[in-house]
Amino acid sequence: MDVRIRAIYESSYLNIISTIFKDLGLPQLMDRLVPVDPQCQTRASDVVGLLLLDILSGRQALVHLERWAHDIDLPKLIRPGLDPSWFNDDAIARHLDRLYEANIHQVLSSCLVQIYKREGLPLRVFHADTTDKTVYGAYESDSSDGLHITYGYNRHHRWQKQIGFGLIGNEDGIPFYGDVHDGNAPDKTWNPEVLSRVHEQLKQAKIEDEWIYVADSAAMTKETLAQTKAANAFLITRGPSSLRIVKTALSEADAQPDSAWSDSFSLAEKNGAVYRVWETAGTYEGQPVRLIVVESSALDQRKGKTLETERTKEAELLREEQARWERHPFSCREDAEQALASLKASLRPRFHRGLKRSCARKNGADDRKKGRNRKWRRCTPFA
Repeated sequence: MDVRIRAIYESSYLNIISTIFKDLGLPQLMDRLVPVDPQCQTRASDVVGLLLLDILSGRQALVHLERWAHDIDLPKLIRPGLDPSWFNDDAIARHLDRLYEANIHQVLSSCLVQIYKREGLPLRVFHADTTDKTVYGAYESDSSDGLHITYGYNRHHRWQKQIGFGLIGNEDGIPFYGDVHDGNAPDKTWNPEVLSRVHEQLKQAKIEDEWIYVADSAAMTKETLAQTKAANAFLITRGPSSLRIVKTALSEADAQPDSAWSDSFSLAEKNGAVYRVWETAGTYEGQPVRLIVVESSALDQRKGKTLETERTKEAELLREEQARWERHPFSCREDAEQALASLKASLRPRFHRGLKRSCARKNGADDRKKGRNRKWRRCTPFA
């Protein structure tokens, strides 16, 4: 008997990934959302499946994807009849363009909804956040509707050329929505937009129950609160300390007796932080809100160290300013008073009070003598 070995492939865990991908019905769903071109030998679902396997096995560069496709059992992992040479750069690029033109966000959300429904995943609580990716070089687009790779402030508050990423997942961290957005899109506008899209996804899944949206302090805006109500959702966020209602709540909490606070509790089994909470209510931008003040033993310790560091830095800054102004001559009292007022306004010290004058006359002369020209040598502010 003549036995010929056509090829030898290392299966590894790619067979498991491929089977899950197919059992979820994702190839058929993609072919429905991105119609198959009869003139193409490959489909958009083929490219997505290959990219998925590639990402989960080490992430080859797209330019090397065709070569990598020769090393795997493509007909078994993706679809019978496929040839690795069909996945060249041009073919992959054409399918990526077709995915974008078919509304990539709609394609992704439809796939995620189907996964959630097939697996019975919880759809009650969702956590949202954004991040960014700094890029270099020139990026030009002929369309105003496309992605704008432009300058914006990144997570470290640096002005960089970048693109933004947003992700929403359920309480188990399983993605339910994701997008790529303009590099200068702020979270304050991103939150209400994705709230609307998540609401549409839930309606697509025929889920009309109330749900919870958890986001950072950028979600505390009039637009986000209004969209939360329209989406039949509740918002959990951290109130920015600059808001008046937050300042009022913190002041009221400080004045409360221990009996008004909850019993202390810990979320860790041992050696964890101890918490207690106090609750009040208020109104923000016409919407009723519940305000919960959380006191943390660990945060108290860290905050104490932080405040001490800030106080030390402020004291050093005031000493430097004092030394600088001691060397600065003034021609008259009015100039000195104006400089002191300007210094107070610019420094705004948090931990030191009582900036005042310490003025000396030139050569210690008695300026009360008749005809003596007053000349103030220096005016030194200090704490």
